[in-house]
Amino acid sequence: MLNFNWFDNLISYFRFAQENLNNKNVFFVGWIIRDLLLNIKKDNFDDIDVTLAGEPNKVFANLNQNAWSIFKTDKFGTITIVDKKNKCQYEITPFRTEWDYSDARHPDELNWSSSLLEDSIRRDFTMNCLYYHYLETTNQEKLKNFVESTDLTDEKIKKKLKKDGFVLIKTNFTPILIVQNHLIIDKFVKKWKIQENEIKNIIWEFKKLHIVFDPQNGINDIINQKIKAVWNADDRVKEDALRIIRAIRFVSILNQYEHINLDFDSKTWLSLKKYYFLIRKVAKERVVQEMKKVFKKWNAFGFIALMDELNILKYYFPALLNCKNNHQPTRYHPFDTYSHIILCLYHLQQINTNYLVRFAMLYHDVGKPDQYYWASIKKDEASQQELYKLEINHPIIWSEIALNEFKKLWFSNKESEEIAFYVKYHMYPGELLFMSENKRKNEIKKFISKYGVEKLLNLCDITIWDRLGQYNPLQHSNIQWIIDLKKEINTIYEESGRITLKDLAVNGNDIKQLGFSWPEIWKVLNQLLELVLEEKIENKKEVLLKKAKEL
Repeated sequence: MLNFNWFDNLISYFRFAQENLNNKNVFFVGWIIRDLLLNIKKDNFDDIDVTLAGEPNKVFANLNQNAWSIFKTDKFGTITIVDKKNKCQYEITPFRTEWDYSDARHPDELNWSSSLLEDSIRRDFTMNCLYYHYLETTNQEKLKNFVESTDLTDEKIKKKLKKDGFVLIKTNFTPILIVQNHLIIDKFVKKWKIQENEIKNIIWEFKKLHIVFDPQNGINDIINQKIKAVWNADDRVKEDALRIIRAIRFVSILNQYEHINLDFDSKTWLSLKKYYFLIRKVAKERVVQEMKKVFKKWNAFGFIALMDELNILKYYFPALLNCKNNHQPTRYHPFDTYSHIILCLYHLQQINTNYLVRFAMLYHDVGKPDQYYWASIKKDEASQQELYKLEINHPIIWSEIALNEFKKLWFSNKESEEIAFYVKYHMYPGELLFMSENKRKNEIKKFISKYGVEKLLNLCDITIWDRLGQYNPLQHSNIQWIIDLKKEINTIYEESGRITLKDLAVNGNDIKQLGFSWPEIWKVLNQLLELVLEEKIENKKEVLLKKAKEL
């Protein structure tokens, strides 16, 4: 059901844009209108796309530059303006036409346009091709035209739009006028000035009015729950191949809301599949930006599954793709390694929203194909044991694969190293299980000291779903021990906190005065820290100095 209750929340943002652009004839466009109609966003907007008539230089010159932080992109005419007070970023791009996209990403040529209809053709998907204007009119005439009731169903709205090309929605707040008819839009918008004398033929005594221009019938596709490309789907994909990733990002995010169940228009989906190879031309960092938006909160599993169906995993996650048809012993894994991995990701995302942990789950078993290759070699028992000792059979080498591939994807060094860390230690919680209680406690304290408690708890989450994701047909995947381990970790952390070198009662200078030199000083400090963590000595200066002399 379309939602019309939150449009009044746009008014203050719209007035602010008008005042600071020194232009009443501005328009909001894109996701913000879509999400209001879908009832998934109602206030606290932090990112708004704005459009208006005029060349970028003239628009820029007319800005109230004292009120905004401003960034200007000359090539494509976009002006980014940050309202620091309300923490909202406005991206302003004057209306334009485009053609020729030799890099499958950016137009080779563009012209600034005064036509809403021309501008709408270049946009990606119909549900994002919605233009919003807030009108405060001086018109006082009472007119004979219709007054719609508040109980219009989606189907009635569709029929009304098809019949008249417009529909007026009367709400408990400011009424909303939706216009699809191109002739009416042209009458409303002449040289990008809203004409009151044209509007009064439709509205009556209202002085205030929300207007949504819908030149590509995006309202219909929102009602029909379809992601549909504007005009010709092939052209839209070939113009900008990033739309392949954006399309599956929209589905992976919007379908997480219970009342939304989007699917692709058949022609649009076919175009995405036909021209999948063009994604190679898009800078990897732009694709990764889209990935992170999904992995940070939404349906990462669905996103990867759709990437797989579109045949583009090979460009970004080759080691993951290599896990396909890598069959594991059925007793432990009835599925191939790839299926195991994405099933683990599906379950992990229910309990952990750390995007680096989710990416790590995607790579936690990417060394399995090599491991099983070695295992398949015919050998005697002695040589078999030698093969299992090779690095290729251990998560250490798997973490190197992850580190290299995520760096190639333009993840930062810090991000890549943390992903590789989780891959390297993803079996560590299982190792803790086989330790005695006292030794396990000391190991946990040492790990927390070195890496922090959050990383250890994240590893536990990975372990939970690595075990459950086996779907072991013969053995019950008991995870109570890992749940108990998380409780134990939290208890130890609450009691002891995180003790690091800087928390010792002595420092490097204290040890240096005892006659030690670098790097022996660091070695002594680390030995003292380990003894403190194991509770073999107290963290007191005199005790530590005495022990240091013995060392």
